[in-house]
Amino acid sequence: MYKDLIASVLNHIGGSSNIAESTHCMTRLRLEIIDVSKVNKPELEKIKGVLGVIKNGSQVQIVIGPNVSNVYKEFVEYTSDSANGGSSAAPVKSDTKTERPKEKTLTKVMNTIAGIFNPIVPALAGAGLIKAILALLVSVKVLSNQSETYLILNTISDGVFTFLPFLLAISSAKIFKMNTYVAVAIAAAMLHPTFLNFLTEGTTQLHFLGAPMNLIKYNGSVLPIVLTIWFASYIERFVDRFTPSALKIIIVPAVTILIATPISLIAIGPVAQFLGNNIAGFISILFDKGGIFAGLIYGALYSVLVVTGMQHGMVPVLIDGISRVGYNFISPVSGSANMAQAGAAFGVWLKSKDKNTKTVAASATISAMSGVTEPAIYGVNLRLKKPFLAALIGGAVGGSFAAFFGAKSYAMGGPSFLTLPMFIGEPGNVWLVAAAFVIAFITAAITTFIVGFEENPVEDN
Repeated sequence: MYKDLIASVLNHIGGSSNIAESTHCMTRLRLEIIDVSKVNKPELEKIKGVLGVIKNGSQVQIVIGPNVSNVYKEFVEYTSDSANGGSSAAPVKSDTKTERPKEKTLTKVMNTIAGIFNPIVPALAGAGLIKAILALLVSVKVLSNQSETYLILNTISDGVFTFLPFLLAISSAKIFKMNTYVAVAIAAAMLHPTFLNFLTEGTTQLHFLGAPMNLIKYNGSVLPIVLTIWFASYIERFVDRFTPSALKIIIVPAVTILIATPISLIAIGPVAQFLGNNIAGFISILFDKGGIFAGLIYGALYSVLVVTGMQHGMVPVLIDGISRVGYNFISPVSGSANMAQAGAAFGVWLKSKDKNTKTVAASATISAMSGVTEPAIYGVNLRLKKPFLAALIGGAVGGSFAAFFGAKSYAMGGPSFLTLPMFIGEPGNVWLVAAAFVIAFITAAITTFIVGFEENPVEDN
């Protein structure tokens, strides 16, 4: 189905032999390139089905939209078939030693965060939607929060957050290139019921070889397990380097677990938990005290973060907030920015005289209202420039409203009109969020219509 798209992409990135590694997020195909000089960005942007192209160091992000997972599956199959005797293409992963350009530190950090958190977002969003629907059923008195049915459904929706460290251990192990099952074993030790029982009984500290170990409940935590697996990956590689081949299968995992786990429980875990608490506290203070200004700034800048791919840096903060206190202040503001992109695309539809532009803008508006903003950003607003600036204004206005009234999100997911149930919690909260979304949409649409844009027809690519 996507064979022509994939073939065209490979043709303009130097073939699959020029790919060191491939993956994808919610809307983008992410390719680690060996020789970036072979990447023809202008031609990639002209490919039918490609909404935009972003180059970050050695990584090329090809914006596909909501169909990216299907494209990725065919991409892997296509490159594998080619490597096994089809065309001249090589496997998706390459061992070629060609030196790649060094990524900037910030880019590398953002790519690492995206690589760790993007794979688990569907599970979090799915569980979050169940929790939101459950809250809706309770609020309209269809279901009692004292019933056994509620208890079971609530437990199902809580499961992924309670055992979040296991998911993070798996995705972190892949990014930091260590044995996945050893990483999970370390996470299991940190979440072991023995430590939780001590905490329940009132014991907050144990001693390991004389060193004090503060007991912490790691269920639902984010930073501790990520930093632990990062540290453990270095231990594993170091031990593997000096272990005879015949003993690697036993010695390497045993020594890795024996060294990494106690150090993590004694030092890394508590420090990471302290950092997590302070980050969460800072965000709360920012929105509590900053109010309208916090919403204005973040609402205006969020779409810029999406364009650069840096919005992934906020995912750990969102997950951490929901895991710790049950909500976050950020999603209503970022959702306002999303709806502003929809509003700007709608303004283009109203204003444009070009039939093709109107068709693309209409489709992009619907997509953005559902939470997928890339078609609106890359297909319409950013191409026409002024509508994108109008969307930033709409995001700022809607975000200010959401932040001023302290709107909250109680679940993970792409904030949009389609996912309003994730904002059901405190009385009236969901209506505040809906109002912020409407304000952002209308502001961006009106601004786009008034300011206008150069009638640069959007190509049907």
